[in-house]
Amino acid sequence: MKKLCILLFLSFAFIVPLDLAEAKVDKELQKQRNSAQKERQESRNERNRDLADATKSFREMTRNLKSNYQARLKDLDTEFELKQVELQADRDAKMATAEAEYQKKWSSLFMRPGGPLTPETIKELEKEARAYSDELFRLKKESAETAHKEKMAIEEQKHALLKEMDEKAMDQAASLGLTKEYPPILATPIGDELTRSEQQWNEREKKEVEKIQERNLQAVSEFMNGEKLREWERGNLDEDFKLTWDEKSELQKLETQQTFFNTLLMQSAQAEKVDQQNIMDQFAELAKEQKLIKIKYAQLRKTNVIKRREEKKKLQGR
Repeated sequence: MKKLCILLFLSFAFIVPLDLAEAKVDKELQKQRNSAQKERQESRNERNRDLADATKSFREMTRNLKSNYQARLKDLDTEFELKQVELQADRDAKMATAEAEYQKKWSSLFMRPGGPLTPETIKELEKEARAYSDELFRLKKESAETAHKEKMAIEEQKHALLKEMDEKAMDQAASLGLTKEYPPILATPIGDELTRSEQQWNEREKKEVEKIQERNLQAVSEFMNGEKLREWERGNLDEDFKLTWDEKSELQKLETQQTFFNTLLMQSAQAEKVDQQNIMDQFAELAKEQKLIKIKYAQLRKTNVIKRREEKKKLQGR
């Protein structure tokens, strides 16, 4: 019995120091983990403060930058407005002369001497009327193209200024750290492996740096994507101009015929010599064709609106 007590005592004497040693180790690991966690949290707080300050500074800088460039852009707009007045006056003078000549020639078609209006005569008159009308339309389109070229030249100058502004903004963004990738502040194993809380920290931190990247990208996207967006907008201006004059061209051919037939009917002296019912039938057909043309181009414009809305989102990085 005595020997048994001695063995138990000796066993207890060895076990207790081992447990105390393990407890001491666990306590030391926990202390190290707590210290590491505190450092990580301080690093995260410092990063967040720096990012908040950088974003605020960038917004103030770009607000002032935009204000400065806005004045220069306004000067270009004023220059274009003055140019428009000059172009408009020149265009109006040319059109006044051309329209006067057009009216004279148009009237002369129905006042020239000759016998009864035969189908062949009417076709010849219609051919001449179309030639006069086409020439007048050509002058209108030519004037519009000149004005459009001037507009695009001013747009190009404005966009060159805006590109310069974008570059300054992006340089500032880079200096503030808004264009770099931030590595996550991760916990590393202290002891054998990561604790559950350390694993959760790492998961949150990885998501956090993704959000930082998204926020920074959003802050600079206006300046980073500005040139691509403006180039796309210039392309749209050219496309819209072409679409407008394609439609005008198709409608002009029909309007010329309408005017011609209407003039025929209004010539009371000739009214009995033409097939009025046939002309009225052609009026109806012309009206239908005009509606179909307008429907076609309205569809094209609506389609462009939808497509461009999505294209713009992509260019803006949304």
